[in-house]
Amino acid sequence: MDWKKETIALFNKFIDVTPDTFKNAIKPALKKHSEEKALQRNASRVDESDLILALIDIVPKPFLSEVESILSSMSIDINRYIYLNDIREKHKSDWNGISKAFAPGNYSFNLYLTDRCNQNCLHCAANMKKHRSELSTNEWKAIIEDLETTLAKQGRRGVYIWFGGEPTVREDIKELIQYCGDKDYYQAIATNGILFTNEFARFCASNKMSHVFISLDSINPNKIDTIRGRKDSLEAAKHAINNALENGLFVITTTTVMKQNINELDEIKKFSESLGAVPYIRAVIKQRNAAKNWDEIGLSVDEYKKFYDFRNKHTFKQIKQGKIGVASMCMLFDMVPFMEHPDNDEEIASIEWGVGCQACKGISGIDVNGDFFPCDFPSNLILGNVLEKGFTQIMGSQIFKDIRDRRRTGKCENCHHINFCGGGCRVHAESETGDFFDSFQYCWHDNNHQ
Repeated sequence: MDWKKETIALFNKFIDVTPDTFKNAIKPALKKHSEEKALQRNASRVDESDLILALIDIVPKPFLSEVESILSSMSIDINRYIYLNDIREKHKSDWNGISKAFAPGNYSFNLYLTDRCNQNCLHCAANMKKHRSELSTNEWKAIIEDLETTLAKQGRRGVYIWFGGEPTVREDIKELIQYCGDKDYYQAIATNGILFTNEFARFCASNKMSHVFISLDSINPNKIDTIRGRKDSLEAAKHAINNALENGLFVITTTTVMKQNINELDEIKKFSESLGAVPYIRAVIKQRNAAKNWDEIGLSVDEYKKFYDFRNKHTFKQIKQGKIGVASMCMLFDMVPFMEHPDNDEEIASIEWGVGCQACKGISGIDVNGDFFPCDFPSNLILGNVLEKGFTQIMGSQIFKDIRDRRRTGKCENCHHINFCGGGCRVHAESETGDFFDSFQYCWHDNNHQ
């Protein structure tokens, strides 16, 4: 775990003034617990809040007043951090109450098991022209073990999302699900719902599936059939949602926003919630099939702004009212610019775990052949093949850290929103400019203001 320079300086300053009676005991414990605090908010580097909160946790009560005195001499308001810690603990409890797989600090992976699919979507992330050779069951198991082992060394866990194409067309999908279930690994599946029968849903539930993503791109039957290239797509989604809920699975509907459905977002959200699911609504990303069909489905700057306003209405305004939960989580993973700034500690704690671009922070993807994508969606930038390099080497690379730490070029580099925004969608920026680090070309924000 990396540390911010100013946090290292504060750490050393505190150790220097710590009484010799417990200096040797507190130094390694403080380092370890500070890093754990950073992971709990899904951060890539330890900051001052992590250090102070760790200090409050590990210092024996008889010495706490002395520590408070030391911190006060450094002009640090310890009461503020105690309050911030209470907020974070409440949010942590909220996540665990839904599914421990959602807890900040976990790392999600889209596992692209296959290019094959029983639909033909306009915006598909799979390689639809040519179905590539697929990795074997044992190769995927080896990949999962490598990922989980690497994360365990950091005190983290993986969340393995079976993805495609359509993952349910793989003959060994049940074996892979059962493997994660037996190992007690966090797992989820992203499906169009066609093969998500009641029996399959029951199997997923019996193997501790955390959640299910079910595609829902429109509530207009004709429109969704056009988008997904198959008749009765809406009915398939509804049956899958009902099957999942009937077996006690947590359901998230996924909507890809494009020209075809930009004007029905509120209706899709209400429909999803009426079925008992949580809507996850994200912008279309210009890659693979979507890039080929961009003139037909791509969003304009004004449409991105319209989508942003929709998400802001249903997320940040709720956060300002003190509300938090998985609904907010499903709206905060932004693939468009995020330009709201928190006003106080409650708002900071409500979004710090996962707002804006999450590439190499808490989510990535692994392609059909084992290639590692920084983002969960396919990119031209490959950080290595996990069967050859392994996740430990990939994660330790400078390019991984640069992406994780949101180092960007162009307009985004000096934008005062970068810490929350992350520069919008990296895959989309790469598609437009050829550079994964370049600015998001559809951003309407003007940097020249206070």
